[in-house]
Amino acid sequence: MPGGPFPLWSFREDVYVEPVPHRGIVMVHNRWEDTSLPSPRPAVLEAMRRMSLGPISLDNVIREDADRRELAALLDRLQHLVVRSFGLDPEQPLISVIPLTQQARFRLPDTPLVHPVRLSKFALIRTDGNQCYIESPLSLHRVILHRADAMAQIGALMRPAVPAEQDPDSVITYLMAAGMAVQAEEGDPFQPMRFAEDRDPALVAWSPFDLMFHTRSTLGRHDHDFGATYPLGEQWSVEPVVKPRSAEAAIPLPRPAWDRLVAADPPLTTAVEATEPGRHYAGQPLTAEELGELLYRTARVRSLIGSSLESSTTATSDRPYVSSGGCYELELYATVDRCAGVPRGVYHYDPFGHRLETIPADPAGADELLETGRVAASLAGTPPVLLTITARFRRVSWKYDGLSYSLVLKNVGALTQTLSLVSTAMGLAACRMDSGDTDTAPRVLGLDWRVESSVGGFVVGHRAQPDYEGPAERYAVNDAEWVSRAQAALA
Repeated sequence: MPGGPFPLWSFREDVYVEPVPHRGIVMVHNRWEDTSLPSPRPAVLEAMRRMSLGPISLDNVIREDADRRELAALLDRLQHLVVRSFGLDPEQPLISVIPLTQQARFRLPDTPLVHPVRLSKFALIRTDGNQCYIESPLSLHRVILHRADAMAQIGALMRPAVPAEQDPDSVITYLMAAGMAVQAEEGDPFQPMRFAEDRDPALVAWSPFDLMFHTRSTLGRHDHDFGATYPLGEQWSVEPVVKPRSAEAAIPLPRPAWDRLVAADPPLTTAVEATEPGRHYAGQPLTAEELGELLYRTARVRSLIGSSLESSTTATSDRPYVSSGGCYELELYATVDRCAGVPRGVYHYDPFGHRLETIPADPAGADELLETGRVAASLAGTPPVLLTITARFRRVSWKYDGLSYSLVLKNVGALTQTLSLVSTAMGLAACRMDSGDTDTAPRVLGLDWRVESSVGGFVVGHRAQPDYEGPAERYAVNDAEWVSRAQAALA
């Protein structure tokens, strides 16, 4: 193999260079804008044309210093469109750095790397089965490793080390310019090495996965498809608007009467102010009437939209809580410990038929779910009824790209808030679970966790008497007495 390295230049794949001779300009079309530039010298225009086709060595096109200066100024202006690569031969890149936003800027280190370098702890490596990619929520670039020998150099960055080679064009320098590798700060050689990202107050609270999820489920720091793009197309069908009914035995649930609710329900302000998490539950069981009313008022299907068939894959539905795009991917499973009129066991709530479908789980599975709920909700005892919230993910991901899982979590918040308010209005104690178990719940419920899995939970029952006091130190700020007034009104 010939010696190298060879710096290579190209434009992003979505860039199209269009000369407009009669106007004396060249148009550079890209995903963000159409840029009009004065028509450059012929050699510069030829370099731009070749760059739009793939990586090239500029030395193969540019010969004169004037052309070189004009092209350098032009590429500096178009940095957010320029892909920087290098290879060990002029035909095949070893590594490429792709700008992701209009704000992306790429600068190779201009001084030798005298301090140890390591891979950033926020850099995440993945493969599409053909090439390896490195991305970081802190970077406005994506790195592609085209060949295995580039990947081998990444292994040397597992631990801090001073690069053996100081060539300005190398895997390490390109990773540093892209923000995927970081250099240790200057310090006492007899003390542990320090890296700025480890001590940055803005970063210490973030895990790499949380920060990546945040940046990739919002716009601004990536170039992935985003929004209602229907990414699955016609290759994969969406799941039916209502989950198919179980063949197992089902328990019809009582339905509340509208006139009674209107007459007896407290005002919304009272329910909002009086809502607080219930950590202690009485031995008194819920009743089937109470459980049926809670589920009917919060999660039933009120109507189908676009089709009258509950098996439709094109219909949406209307339910008492808000859901992005009307997808209503969330399902409720009730694990009952003590509820008069409903035997102890595990059930799926059918929101169309308003009934509990029996899940053939053994008693040990029910115990496991209840204990998981107790720990997740920080309860003093076994929950009377645990509602496990799952998501049928493809109901959302068939429509939305990039933000589908974040929408699921937002919808969980909408459902649990509705459950909380209605529980309070009914005089019940309730508590949202702050974590779930993507192994226990799907296993006990008989689900494939990749298709439908636990994303939240909710505990409901009767409040223990006397009421337990809240935190010892509480300092009133804005009408704190509204809480006690609302609770007294409910009592």
